[in-house]
Amino acid sequence: MLRPNAYTVVVAEDEQIILEHIVEKVERTDPGFQVIATAMNGEDALELVKRHQPDILFTDVKMPLMDGIELTRHVKKLYPETHIVILSGYDNFTYARQALKLGVMDYLLKPMTGESLQDTLDEIKSKLDQRNQVQERNILTQDLNGLQSSRFVPASLENGTYMLYLVCLGNLYRYAADDIDAQYINKLWGLVDWAPFMATQLEPQGKWWVIDDKRYNVKFLITTSEHLPRGSAVHRATGIQDQITAYMEQAIPVTLCTHHEPVPLRALWETAQGLRRSLDKGLIPCQSSIILLHDTDSTPNRTIPLAPITVNAIEMYVKQRKFDLLRLELSRLFEEWKQHPHTQHALEKTLIQLTRLLFEALDDPSRQTVSAIESGIYHIAATAKYTDALYENMLRLIIRHLPVHKKTDSAEELYILLEEYIRLHFTEAINVEHLADKFQFNPSYIIRVFKKYKGVPPLQYLISLRIQEAKRLIEAKPSMDFKDISEIIGYTDQHYFSRVFRNVTGMTPSEYRDSIRK
Repeated sequence: MLRPNAYTVVVAEDEQIILEHIVEKVERTDPGFQVIATAMNGEDALELVKRHQPDILFTDVKMPLMDGIELTRHVKKLYPETHIVILSGYDNFTYARQALKLGVMDYLLKPMTGESLQDTLDEIKSKLDQRNQVQERNILTQDLNGLQSSRFVPASLENGTYMLYLVCLGNLYRYAADDIDAQYINKLWGLVDWAPFMATQLEPQGKWWVIDDKRYNVKFLITTSEHLPRGSAVHRATGIQDQITAYMEQAIPVTLCTHHEPVPLRALWETAQGLRRSLDKGLIPCQSSIILLHDTDSTPNRTIPLAPITVNAIEMYVKQRKFDLLRLELSRLFEEWKQHPHTQHALEKTLIQLTRLLFEALDDPSRQTVSAIESGIYHIAATAKYTDALYENMLRLIIRHLPVHKKTDSAEELYILLEEYIRLHFTEAINVEHLADKFQFNPSYIIRVFKKYKGVPPLQYLISLRIQEAKRLIEAKPSMDFKDISEIIGYTDQHYFSRVFRNVTGMTPSEYRDSIRK
């Protein structure tokens, strides 16, 4: 009987005693290999290879009917992925050269030593493991996306059961993220060393795969699982979330969405779709959480309730153009929402509903303005790192688009736009020329206006935001690499970051970290 997950071997050798010796040595050296058939001539060996399609063929060079070199030529043509090990009792370079031309990389002299066989099997096993990992990943990726695999599905994969974990870094993006956002998240994914901590989460023979999903900040972690005790799904999910969060150095929240029971391969697509829906409906922005499949099904379209008295007050303030009172009412409402965390889905939906309510109360509502606010809502919800900043930026967004009738200095309006843009994008590559191009003003005018209202030039304000974020990261996670911190806040050169940090704080990043520890 074929052992589970064993690599299959066919041995071809024309001397019975030597043949038995090779079979015994292969299986004794590494139980991960199993000899499934033997032959004493090349023609029989070729038929056995066609019948069993083994992972490895051990073949003697000198055999009746068909020698090992001719057998190798046929097998390589039919099954190019089969690993072939040439066995020879002659230290003859001619055989080795012919084997090399056919793509055979393993050539052992008889009698085989245990050490040489072990080295050969280790190397072959490593190559087969890598090949299988790629094949299995391709099959699972197709299943996750509802595509039927075009390749033969190995029995080990077909008969297995699996746990799926949908991992999201940060909040959900409802739109195509820009390159800067993608680079930032890819950098964070690169911090995760999956192998060590997955070894602590799975049984010794367990397998796992990390597969990209449609959104760049979301990945599927798939693990094999024969059985999970009742209630252990949440426990394991929490352990995985804690490990990933530790790698994130507290730079971003981590949300994990999973299910209760292992599922077979045929249920992967349906389960994956359910997890995507649950994540979409259940993620809480700026906060790490565990979401279980179907927990969000009972409230698929929920918005945040708006009390009638609140709706009436908002409509009255808009109609009477009492925008200062409107701002206070919205601030009060957002403070109330902060006390009871809401899902990103509910927050976005309610804010869009609120925006439409505001502008329907105006005499001349602009469809373009409403569309711009809705786009801004999605952007702020996706990129916000802190709850306070999330609501503060939402309030600024709404107020900025209201038709305030008092005479406003156009320079002040430009400053407000510049300050908001820099504050929301301070981790990106920003310079004065970039601001001038974006807002269509002369660079010197932009510097003059910004300095008039803020007291410092725009790039100095940019630096202060970056250093403030760097200090927060150092305080939150003193072990975090300064190179990672510099890249997260927008500096590609760690040494330049250190100079800027010292100019602003009077200390190097290392000295600042030491002062925190003291």
